[in-house]
Amino acid sequence: GYNDIAKQAITSNSSKTRRHLAEVMCHLYEDHILWNANSSTEPISVSAWVETSSLTSVAKSCREKLSTMFESSFVVGEVHGAAFLGSSCVRAFRLAVAEELNDKDDPSISDCWEHCCGIVSLLGKGLAHSDIAIGNACSKGIVIGFSYNSHDAPILSRNLFDAMAIVLDEMKLALKKFSSIDHADPTRT
Repeated sequence: GYNDIAKQAITSNSSKTRRHLAEVMCHLYEDHILWNANSSTEPISVSAWVETSSLTSVAKSCREKLSTMFESSFVVGEVHGAAFLGSSCVRAFRLAVAEELNDKDDPSISDCWEHCCGIVSLLGKGLAHSDIAIGNACSKGIVIGFSYNSHDAPILSRNLFDAMAIVLDEMKLALKKFSSIDHADPTRT
């Protein structure tokens, strides 16, 4: 099922496969009709969607894999996959919460907020990573996590303010590190 797709998005040997499976999961997460167990005309609430889709557990797994990038021994492919899948979780969750006004303060989604904010912070911290594949994945992950499909961007949730502050600060440090001499990489900076 979809949990197998999420697992493969992290563990696959091919970076292209990891990116595409993460994108597939993003599309699945954003199709709220798919997760509506009642099949009613009523839209599914964010808390019910988070529970049915197991978004919190996938985001937690991505956060854990991303946090390994600062250890002396880590699996580059898994961190790469977690960056793309984690950013897909952030995007889907952020847009779902922005659409539904009455679920914003629901305590059942606080864990998902915690993991999504952790993912955003870790993506920011990964921008200046010494491994170019990790730095680029984190850079693209931030773009994916904050992308949207409409003409107007949804207002950034207050829950993401601290995580975005970390991203902006880490982006500044990455610009200082990679914008001089021959280290300039347009994707990362």
